[in-house]
Amino acid sequence: MTTLIITEKNKAAEAIANALGKVQTLKISKFLKIYLITHKDIYVVPLRGHLLEYRNSDAYKSWTDPPPREIIINPNSIKKKQISGLGSHIKALKEYGKQCDHCIIGTDADIEGCNIGLIDALPFVTRVNPNIRVSQMWLSSLQKTEIINKFNNLITPKFSWGETGEARAIIDAFIGFSATREITNTLRPLLNKFRVRFTSIGRVQTSLLYLVYLREKEISDFIPEPYFLIDADLFHANGVFRAHHQLNPFKKNQEANAKIIFQKIRNEKMGKIIDNSKKSIKRTPPTPLNTSKALVLLTKYLRISANMAMRTMNALYLNKIISYPRTESDVYKSDFDHEEILQKFILHPQFKNFTSDLINNKRISPTKGKKDKGDHPPITPLESLELNSSKFENNIQKRVYNLLARHYLALFGEDAIESKQLLKILIKEEPFNAQIVSLISPGFLEIAPFLKPKYDEEIQIMGDKIPVKEVLFFQKETKPPPRYTDTTLLKLMEKNHLGTKSTRPIIIRLLQTRELTERIQYHYHITNLGKFIIENLIEIWLPFLKPDFTKKVEEKLEEIKNKKRNLKDVVNEVRKEFLDLFDKFLINKHKLVSNIDNYKIDYSIPLTSSNCPFCNKIPMKFINIQNKRFLVCSDDNCKQYLSLPKNGKLELLNSICSICNFNIFKVSLKKNNKTFTYYMCPKCWNEDRSKFCSKCEEFKISKGQCIKK
Repeated sequence: MTTLIITEKNKAAEAIANALGKVQTLKISKFLKIYLITHKDIYVVPLRGHLLEYRNSDAYKSWTDPPPREIIINPNSIKKKQISGLGSHIKALKEYGKQCDHCIIGTDADIEGCNIGLIDALPFVTRVNPNIRVSQMWLSSLQKTEIINKFNNLITPKFSWGETGEARAIIDAFIGFSATREITNTLRPLLNKFRVRFTSIGRVQTSLLYLVYLREKEISDFIPEPYFLIDADLFHANGVFRAHHQLNPFKKNQEANAKIIFQKIRNEKMGKIIDNSKKSIKRTPPTPLNTSKALVLLTKYLRISANMAMRTMNALYLNKIISYPRTESDVYKSDFDHEEILQKFILHPQFKNFTSDLINNKRISPTKGKKDKGDHPPITPLESLELNSSKFENNIQKRVYNLLARHYLALFGEDAIESKQLLKILIKEEPFNAQIVSLISPGFLEIAPFLKPKYDEEIQIMGDKIPVKEVLFFQKETKPPPRYTDTTLLKLMEKNHLGTKSTRPIIIRLLQTRELTERIQYHYHITNLGKFIIENLIEIWLPFLKPDFTKKVEEKLEEIKNKKRNLKDVVNEVRKEFLDLFDKFLINKHKLVSNIDNYKIDYSIPLTSSNCPFCNKIPMKFINIQNKRFLVCSDDNCKQYLSLPKNGKLELLNSICSICNFNIFKVSLKKNNKTFTYYMCPKCWNEDRSKFCSKCEEFKISKGQCIKK
């Protein structure tokens, strides 16, 4: 019997083929290799992700005619079409599909992988070979033993999972295509001002943008309130510790009382201890990592983006270093062989002592989480690698692996033992409290120090008197909530059922690429364009913005996955619900149009002294949009602009270019704590990006003036 195995990526195909036998590689094209396992008559054909994608049909290619509303009501407005550059892959599926008796879907073992394998790829095979037997290989890693085991224990294809992905793609297509066109067409005059061709709307991304906007509004509307603190620094045997007044914080209306208390005790030199109690507390090891928890861990401690974290885990999986990273489960099955993995770490230079203790003490059962979804085991390191291993492709992979490996080993560790010391002190009858948490035994924190909180030094006190070093009085202000980071955005999305464990990092990144948010020093800011869109959609389209709509869609999709409903019924139901929302937008969109004319872009620095070089009527003005800087003509009818360098502080000089008579700018950059400057004429520079004043053959900048050399 001849067998065809379809995989999602080339590395997976290569790993599967090498695990099953002696391999002959057939190079079909620059981007396609097929692996033949000769003695078993097995062909392994890799794909490059999706073969097909939903696009508008030819009759709906125009953004204005037919109206975008018809994309929702006419199912024929979108068609699944072949992605360019994948003709050789489709040809291979047909050619080898004809020759084979058995087709095994070995694409990634999740909804997306099922959609690619069963809905995209399999029909090309069954059209040329309707009688071919179809099975699925559900891999949780690309280790040889796992591949052989799953090849010998194939499962019935998970068509309902593939249909779930298909329903999601159809729903997101008619929502995204219609809403993006309608809102882009409505906002066209404003988008021109922002130098943006279109604005992207989607049920998940726009809801997330709405939540980011709400946080931004909280911050901008926040009015600080003063409050007051009374603290005391006290001596103990090994140094100084701080105690806090029992009534802290004192609110604004309690200021007078706080000052009276402070004046009463400010010069006191001795306090009285009325309680000094200690108790031991156990800090339990972490629970295993599913995708959501891993993304939170990596973004929090490595300060990398969610998208980078997901891509890096996927690369480690394809390189056979970790198990499949897209999993909902944080509970291991009882038959999972942890001892085999732990034995690998006994030889690891950094981990061997900790691992040896685990095995010697028979600590080979990990902690348990809350979810056993039955899809895959939690994310697990499968190899014991030193950080200088050639298997790592870059430094990010080393850092991600190190964290995942340490976290896994910590699952088997002993509890950390903490000492919690509570002190109650009277300073001239005024009550102060101090809480000191120190570490007695590190337990699992020895291998996972990134999980360690900040500990205090234990305080040794003899008797009931304690010397006061100083009594302190502070006035502070309340602070607004912080902007979201990748870590807090992931938690926010999970809480509001926005996206899936795999798509959340992509959605966060998409808002950046669409210039609706910016990531500045690990925090996400909404851009002026994103703010304008949400502020105006709140007024006329709030039900679409709120996460409730997309949450209900995800619940319906889950019903397809669990075989409770069929694809067609769910798609039609969502189509009807969204059409109702869309019509509400159309009824009220005149309000949005009226706001466009009143919107003013914030101009940050003065106009140029030179007139616009295109119309020569009036000066140009500086604008900063989504981290891009331009000089635009002050006359909206001109619509011409000059780009400016993206980096560096810009200073407009009084001098003009002796070649073109346009203003000259001084650009200051900081590198390694040193400032570097250069000069440029935007007009000359836009004609040729190599034209800086320092390279000019005829003129030079001297004392801020362009003069002949």
